[in-house]
Amino acid sequence: MSIRHSETLFQWPLQRIMLQGYSVRLIPVDHSHLDQLSRWSGEDDIWRYMTFAHLASKDELQTWIGSAMDANERGTELNFAIIDEASQSAVGTTSFYRVVPEHKRLELGKTWLGAPYRRTRINTEAKYLMLNHAFEMILANRVELNTDARNVRSQRAIERLGAVRDGVLRCHTIMRDGFVRDTVNYSFTMKDWPTTQISFERLLEERTSGVPSKAPHRVADGHDK
Repeated sequence: MSIRHSETLFQWPLQRIMLQGYSVRLIPVDHSHLDQLSRWSGEDDIWRYMTFAHLASKDELQTWIGSAMDANERGTELNFAIIDEASQSAVGTTSFYRVVPEHKRLELGKTWLGAPYRRTRINTEAKYLMLNHAFEMILANRVELNTDARNVRSQRAIERLGAVRDGVLRCHTIMRDGFVRDTVNYSFTMKDWPTTQISFERLLEERTSGVPSKAPHRVADGHDK
């Protein structure tokens, strides 16, 4: 991929879309996912290091879904429900947000999964679908991931996917309990993506017990801007 990628047109506002993989599907979150998501979101430990919301109650989750739908409608964010193809149910969420269109940069985050689905193929494939969409369709130069410096498990998971640790943002965010956290900043870039894409595809094939993963399939949501 040429560095002249910086001269291409960044997709803005973002367009709602469905991303289809082998064992996971990402679709714009809406209130039809409330009951399925609330089955898993009540685990308070999920939200310990999260900054965007605390969704342990169904009311909190419903409010967040409404805000996420508004952001999807405006095209300022892409907030997805993560659908497990085996159970055909929503088991978590993930998002593109904090978009800086003039620098073709966005953040991948707000990601959480129900306990049975963590450390499985689902998170890896969801990240692959998101990154592939960011670099191939949105035409981003950089995708960032941020995590609490105390959250070592999250850091190891991000590093296993091949993200580059760019540094620590000290005293970066005030948490709900008043704690001032350091944030560890990671990224994937358009220069990395051709090599990283191959690594992702190999990892996904290994986690499918020899069954090759399907190529990503994009379906417009019917509300393109």
